[in-house]
Amino acid sequence: MNQRPCALYCAIIAVLLLPACLKPGPIIVPPGHPTARIIQLKELDPLYSDSSRVAYNQPGNPVSITPSSVSTGYPMWLFRYDNQHRLIASVGAYDNGLNMFEMAHRYVLNAAGRIISDTTFVFGTFDTTVTPLRITGQGVRTTSYNYDSYSRITQTVTTDLVPDIPRFRTTVNYSYNNTGNAWKIVTIRVEIPYPHAIPDTSITYPVYDNKPNFHRLHPVWQFVDRDYNTNNPGNAISYDTYGLATEMQPNTNILGIFYHRGAIRYEYRP
Repeated sequence: MNQRPCALYCAIIAVLLLPACLKPGPIIVPPGHPTARIIQLKELDPLYSDSSRVAYNQPGNPVSITPSSVSTGYPMWLFRYDNQHRLIASVGAYDNGLNMFEMAHRYVLNAAGRIISDTTFVFGTFDTTVTPLRITGQGVRTTSYNYDSYSRITQTVTTDLVPDIPRFRTTVNYSYNNTGNAWKIVTIRVEIPYPHAIPDTSITYPVYDNKPNFHRLHPVWQFVDRDYNTNNPGNAISYDTYGLATEMQPNTNILGIFYHRGAIRYEYRP
């Protein structure tokens, strides 16, 4: 009776830790983890109580994160792929049947399949019946991405596009240690009209637990949260039998969504 949980635990740990010692493939590669995947996110704070279900397609790539009540500030997130199963867009959509979105990202890939840039749009419409996917809305910023030889993001450069408000260019640099965790994150913010002004610089030194990072269950989760670490930044409040975090610290983003008290539910398959 106890052999199967033990075997499943060993399989999960082996697959989660494998990229730490072997070079992984391109940034978005199906399928996801073969035995475990995230199926629900839940807000535990009674003032904001809600839950979101996570759905996947046949190859194992996430296609949607749908809250129980879709509204302004709480859209359902749709993930769209090309015919090579590479992520090309993510859309924070409303469920009014009009294909309207609150926020959307259109991604540009290089020959290796890595996302090298994206444009962020707000309050527009989208059409998934055409190729390429059509997104119509106000472009508010662009972001470019650089990677290391392990396909981990090492730098993002985000440029604001809206001209009638202060415009900034924000560069974030990630430095990884031998354990596969980003030990230093440097954020440099410069107001675009004043490129020679002293930039606003902040440095973060994250602290990690010793458990497998749930973002490693799928490359899309790594990209969405910019989290390619072997372990979880900060200590989760609780973990399941297999070492995956089930409740995160307060005021945490999980899969691109802010939670006051966020919980994660997994599905384990043979």
